[in-house]
Parts: sequence; structure tokens; C-alpha cells
Amino acid sequence: MDVRKQINEIFQEIIDIRRKLHANPELSEKEIQTSKIISQYLKQYGIEHETEIAGHGIVAIVKGKGNHLTDQKYFTIGIRADMDALPIEEKTAVFFQSRTAGIMHACGHDIHMAVLLGTARILKELEKELSGNVKFFFEPAEETIGGAKQMIEAGCLTKPEVDAVIGLHIAPELEEGKVQFRKGKMNAASTEFEITIQGEACHGAHPEKGIDSIVAASSVIGALQSIITRNLSPTNPGVITIGQIHGGNKNNVIAKETVFSGIIRALDNHTRDYMKERVKTVSESMAEAFGAKAEVTFTDSYPALVNDEEIVSILEAAALKAMDRQDICYLREPSLGADDFSYFSQAVKSAYFNIGCLKKDEPIPQALHSGWLNPSEECVRTGMLIEVLGVMELLGQRL
Repeated sequence: MDVRKQINEIFQEIIDIRRKLHANPELSEKEIQTSKIISQYLKQYGIEHETEIAGHGIVAIVKGKGNHLTDQKYFTIGIRADMDALPIEEKTAVFFQSRTAGIMHACGHDIHMAVLLGTARILKELEKELSGNVKFFFEPAEETIGGAKQMIEAGCLTKPEVDAVIGLHIAPELEEGKVQFRKGKMNAASTEFEITIQGEACHGAHPEKGIDSIVAASSVIGALQSIITRNLSPTNPGVITIGQIHGGNKNNVIAKETVFSGIIRALDNHTRDYMKERVKTVSESMAEAFGAKAEVTFTDSYPALVNDEEIVSILEAAALKAMDRQDICYLREPSLGADDFSYFSQAVKSAYFNIGCLKKDEPIPQALHSGWLNPSEECVRTGMLIEVLGVMELLGQRL
């Protein structure tokens, strides 16, 4: 089995698919044409699949026809790719740039889908050698409602039961041809919040007759940062970001109400829950000190993404068989960004890894969620290589 040769043979076809997906981006929960394109290629490859899963998601499967090992550890492996684009205007001017004004694949989901289609095609060709099954999850709405959760609730991890899930993301700061692993904590849990400070309006010339909600809100905002500096251990990072604030409606009137909102991020769910408690307590107490009242509401986003150390080690072993040691990298610190692959990592043994997409002649890294994002398509080779070899390595594990 020469996986690199197989990848090279289909590489241009997969790149063409990536460009088609890139040129026709669709926002979260609206991935109708994207789903049709994916289904079209799965049919072409003879891969069994179901559509309209948790919205416009797709679950495909290749059922291995090889002999099971007597003490085989993993029998069904899942691989995930996200599908949705972002409300961002593309500025790259590539010939296959987005044809839809104001919408762009600015987070690499077009590459993720193309990699998974290429992986599916190769594994379908190898099905007689596979000692187990491989399920392919094309997930909608990653950027908004967390499509992974809905897909899991729709049963994507059952019939047959999935033993492990792997997934990848492009890394614009990492050079093409490289793969990056991390064991344990990789991405943060997050919770959005909104705080309403209720005071009493009055004439600006007589502030003693009212309760200034803006002054109270300002003190609450300042006090919230003490949760990070004084309630959390310096070795346990967390972030409280205030992104919006709105208060008052006239220059010479003490504002009755001020509303501000933001997001909490922490590297484990326990710390996030503790931070939520502190945000509520600090906000209510500080507002009360000004004679005002604070109403705090939370909307939980994604849980923490924690990689299974064993699955990461198996993927690393697979990479070592096909790549130079210098091209295998390790993420030194977890990211406080969030990713809904975390729902898979909570449900089953999982591993998420990064593939480098920085062009070798481009010294300045690009950024995700940017209209200028133009990743090197060579990263598609790396992604397919690790996914295919990773599956083979996982299915070869013994108890």
C-alpha cells in the first residue's frame, strides 16, 4: 500500500473539489448546495451515505472487508470535517474566489471537506484491507450553533458504534507539509454572557437624585478582571472579554440602564463554571454597592476540547512512518479559542490536530477569519496522509 502514490494520483481532483467548494460558500445552517456537492462525489466514489443529518450534514461509511484481529481494540473510526463558511468579504483575488458577496470560506472548512473526501475515496479503494469501518462526518453549522452536538444527538456515533474520532484544522502560522499534535487540553470552553445594570434616570445636573448605571457598569467591568488575576491560579488560564456596551440615550441625562456583553473562556469545564459563578456574584455585589441592580444571563457555547493522549500517540506513530521527524510538530500551549469538535472529544476518544498551510515563500502568517486567507493547497496532501494512515494505525491496535 503506497498511500502517497494514491494521494498524488487524486490530488488535482481533490484540489478542484476544494476550489469548487471555496467558490460556492454557504453560511451556517444554509449548506444546501455544499451538501449536494459532497453527496455527488460520495456517489461517484461508491460510498454509502445519508444526507440531511442535523440540518444539512452528511454521514458516510466505508465498511472494511478485511479480517478482524482476535484482540482488535478499535473497530469503527470516525473522521470529521466542518462545512460552513463565514460572513466575510473575500479579498484574495484568486481565480476561484467566492462568487457570493460577503460570504467566504475564511476558516479552512473548504479544505477540511476536500481532505475528507479524498480520504474517503482512498479508504474506499482500500476497503478489502480494512479490518473495521470508517465513518465520515461532514458537519454543518460549526461556526454558530455547534453542529457536532446536533450530529451526535442524531446518532452519528452509533450503528455501528464509533470507538474513536479524529479531525483536523488548517494552521496558517505553520509551514505547509507539517502536522501539529497536542495531547490533553487543546481548545477552551466558552460561555457568552450579558449583564444589564439597572439604575435610576435623572437630570445630569443633579446626579445625586438618580443612580448612574454607566458608572456602576464601568466599575463592574473593571472588577470582573479581578476574577482572572485573583480568583484563578496563574497556571490555570482564563479570559473574560467584554465586547459590547450600550447605555443611555442623551448627553445630559443619567442613564437608567446600561447593557454590556462578552465571553468567558477557560481550558476546562470546571473552571468555566467557577468563572460563571464569580461573574454573577461580582456583578451583583458591585452594582448593589452603587445602589443599582445587575441581571446576569449566560449562554454556554462549546465545552473544552481535550485530546485523548492514546489516540494522539497513535496518530503520531502513523505520521512517523511517512513523514520526516522535522515535519512533525507539537503545540506548546493550548488555545483559548473554541471549536465544537469538543463535543466529539467529550463523547468518545478523540484527537484533533493541525496541518500547516503557510506557503514557504510567504514569511508573514495569514489569519483565520480574515478576508485575505489564502492557504497553501499543499496542506491537502498532509491532511489526507495523516487521516488515511491514522485510520490504518488505529484499526491495527490490539488490546
